[in-house]
Amino acid sequence: MSERVAVVTGSGTGIGQAIATKFGSLGWRVAVGGRRVELLAETAALVDGAGGTCLPHALDVTDPESVEQFFTAAEAELGPVGVVINNAAMARYGPLDEFAPAEIEAEVATKLLGSLYMARRGIQTMRREGGGDILFITSLAAVQPWPFHLPYAAANAGVEQAARSLRLELEGTGIRVTMLRCGETGGTDFATRELASGRMTDASEYWFRRGLLRHAGLMTPAMVADAVAAAVTLPAEYQYESFAVIPTAPVGDLPRTFEEFGAAMIEHHMPE
Repeated sequence: MSERVAVVTGSGTGIGQAIATKFGSLGWRVAVGGRRVELLAETAALVDGAGGTCLPHALDVTDPESVEQFFTAAEAELGPVGVVINNAAMARYGPLDEFAPAEIEAEVATKLLGSLYMARRGIQTMRREGGGDILFITSLAAVQPWPFHLPYAAANAGVEQAARSLRLELEGTGIRVTMLRCGETGGTDFATRELASGRMTDASEYWFRRGLLRHAGLMTPAMVADAVAAAVTLPAEYQYESFAVIPTAPVGDLPRTFEEFGAAMIEHHMPE
């Protein structure tokens, strides 16, 4: 597809930043949004350096007024939005009874309500323009029981149902709805924060012993960005309904104990 205008949520770091940069390499105009405005300058520099045009702008996806202000600024500066990437999320690990009510509310609001607010506003423009792409990034936790990640898992399950329903709702409008279910990915500040807290290690051991984690393979944010770009650059006549990207297991013996799993993670992913 030719040059397009895209908006990417949660784009100050990690997967969102990688997606925005990938769009920049296609020569697209990209509006990047997030609550931590100070991080968006780096993303904007990466998008511009890759060959695109970038507008960094404050965005709280849980606030409909903030969403409206973001779209208004993006369309005034870049033109009508034709691609909406719902990436924003927040989460932490731990048993449900240790979550504060505000933490539960924030995880569900950011992932589920934020995705709906962004999709709603994007559709309004896309109907006028005769089509576009809305892509929801979800998690394997949406379809597998995932202890110690419950509010995030529930929110992602809600997003997947919303995507399925919205695809039918928008049939015949030229607006494609795609769901990308994402497997284990490293190189995000979420993973770094949870690892430092110790919660990631505790949860990972539980998941490994129950077969939810089977090997030490991880994707990078750039790999996820490639998958996103592949979906939204398909010819208009067809689309991915939904698809998943997961890391390939590293070549060699699969870990049999959590200690072997941890050693494999260090070997494959930690700098020397």
